[in-house]
Amino acid sequence: MGKKESLTDLGWRTILTKGWWSLLYIGIFVFGKYIPLPFANLTTKGGNIMLAATGGDSSRASLFSLGIGPWMSSMIIVGMLGQLHLPGLSKLTEKKLDWIQKGLTFFLAVIQAFVVLHEFSFTSTAPFARFVSFLVLLAGSFLLVWLSVENDKNGLGGITLILMANMFFALMRFFIQGIIPGLRPQAANWTRGITLLAMLALGTVTVLLTNAERRIPVTKLLISSEFGSESYLPIRVLPAGTMPAMFAMTIFALPRYLLLFLRNVTGARIWQILADCFQINVLPGFFIYNLIMVGLTYGFAYISIDPLEISEKMQKSGDYIPGFHPGKETEKYLHHVINVFSFVSSVYFVVIVGLPMGLNLVSPNLGALAMIPNYVIILAGFSAAIVEEIDVLRIRSHYVSLI
Repeated sequence: MGKKESLTDLGWRTILTKGWWSLLYIGIFVFGKYIPLPFANLTTKGGNIMLAATGGDSSRASLFSLGIGPWMSSMIIVGMLGQLHLPGLSKLTEKKLDWIQKGLTFFLAVIQAFVVLHEFSFTSTAPFARFVSFLVLLAGSFLLVWLSVENDKNGLGGITLILMANMFFALMRFFIQGIIPGLRPQAANWTRGITLLAMLALGTVTVLLTNAERRIPVTKLLISSEFGSESYLPIRVLPAGTMPAMFAMTIFALPRYLLLFLRNVTGARIWQILADCFQINVLPGFFIYNLIMVGLTYGFAYISIDPLEISEKMQKSGDYIPGFHPGKETEKYLHHVINVFSFVSSVYFVVIVGLPMGLNLVSPNLGALAMIPNYVIILAGFSAAIVEEIDVLRIRSHYVSLI
């Protein structure tokens, strides 16, 4: 018989295996970014830097230009509808909800691919050329969805790994280009240095806030005092984590894609006028973006922590929060706590992420600088989640084998 592997070795082996799988998925993603669309010029004239938050890149007409924005949008829509506790939706099984989400993803992907194709230049004017590129864009988007799901099962970082890699590459590109176009070399180096220090400070604060939590004491009547009847319900200072900053771009871009689709189909100018309101470099778009981020902060907070579900479970098990009767009173108290922390989170995201977007109103050359706080907050939250995931995998090494 061979030597039995220790639990400590098994824990590290699992971490390394997951790490290698994640590197493989990132490698496929990087390779796909350089596979050009058929009949399209690889390099485009412009690019939407906000698309990087959804894994896309409109500055390059490639297999993965579309990103996973449609999938992210469908997840938010289905998740938010689930929180409304509508009679019809509450009776649906997880399998049916999954099919609804997939159908919505396909619908949104068709619309977004149709619009994105108009931003690319083609070597052929034949309708067949655009149709083939359209199908390849759809295939690339769903391939990214598959890579994200596979990484959630086999790798580290869950479904957001591809997004984080894309943002990291975008940050590297910003620094290589000097962050603000047109600066002299010495000024560009000073800008890089100051920006890097600000990124480190912002990342540290975000990680601290992400891990900070309020522990609400809970008394468990059905647990013997010998084992400790006192417990607590943890509620993070950022109940929604950094997800509002990441998904705000997806929701903000969705109406614009729908309106541009209608413009391209009907040719009516009204749709273009409305679509222009959903650009970050105009005042209406700036306010809409910040309102969306505030709404998502509250929405994701209630998706993560459902006061109704928690209060019902506590009432059935006999648990209670000292000073509050089980049931409605407990639910009302939890609503209050979540609202307070959601308000704090909203202020943080608006000040750190939303207000810098106002730089786009000043000059288009400040677009990269305006996006950096957003990317840093998302990457910091992601890094904290990775560390927590590794700690969970390592915890098995603290137990002694019984056999």
